[in-house]
Amino acid sequence: MIELQGVRLDHPRNGEPLLRSLDLSVGAGQVVVVHAGAGAGATRLMAVLAGEALADEGQVSVLGRDLARLRRSAQRVLRRSLGVVPQDLCLLLDRSALLNVTMPLEIDGVPRQAALVRAAELLGALGVAAEADEPMAHQPHSVRQRVAVARALVRRPQVLLCDQPTSLQDEAGAELVCAAIAGAAAAGASCLVLARDPMLLTQAVRRGWTVRVLQGGVLQDEGTVPVPGPVEHDLDVSLDLLVSMVSAPTPQISEPEPDSDGVPNVVPFPNAAARSGRAALSDRPAPIAEAG
Repeated sequence: MIELQGVRLDHPRNGEPLLRSLDLSVGAGQVVVVHAGAGAGATRLMAVLAGEALADEGQVSVLGRDLARLRRSAQRVLRRSLGVVPQDLCLLLDRSALLNVTMPLEIDGVPRQAALVRAAELLGALGVAAEADEPMAHQPHSVRQRVAVARALVRRPQVLLCDQPTSLQDEAGAELVCAAIAGAAAAGASCLVLARDPMLLTQAVRRGWTVRVLQGGVLQDEGTVPVPGPVEHDLDVSLDLLVSMVSAPTPQISEPEPDSDGVPNVVPFPNAAARSGRAALSDRPAPIAEAG
């Protein structure tokens, strides 16, 4: 369950308010779609829910835990119950789709065969089974995005956070992603989805999901959501994402800080995945993607 009460979020650089007195509840088995334009503060809200930032005011609770009061060890335990689809995907581009998806389970110590079966099930459901053994660097953005969705779902999370999860999809791909989100909700997950994509908004209405509109720093009441006209999705890539894929150097990977049980926490949090993914895998023999 996700619960926000009187939450205020300020811009991290200029201090201007992004969100004001935000109240939101997402129950178990529920999908809430927040329709927000660029710069509305929705991605900042996702960072707060993912434990990467703190609210400037108000209370943020996930699965009954007040995030501002959690110790780091308790945060790591909570994170294993979350699945996150970040807008910039944070995949390991030199690794296969299969390894990206199985990585959370491998870190958790799940037996290899069980991890492979679970990953194959998700990749198949999302229509990317044929790309399972190919490095992500060789795949189009639409495939990468669906692999990121599969990775978020692989632990069967109790909470699913998705930031624009269909922004790189065509109509068929958006249908598959929304079906996967619906499946997570049917299994009892609380699902919060940020969306500008008209296809996702149309799917949300068709599936009976709750849709809220974030505008002017305020979350509007439910109502008829204006769905924008068609867009060319192959070109619907943020400038930041394009620059990072074309020109950003490979980050220096440091050893992840282990949980209290000695197992590194890498996924689901995107910043941790980017910093620590390779380091966590380097200590493990026979990577899953090379198992055949």
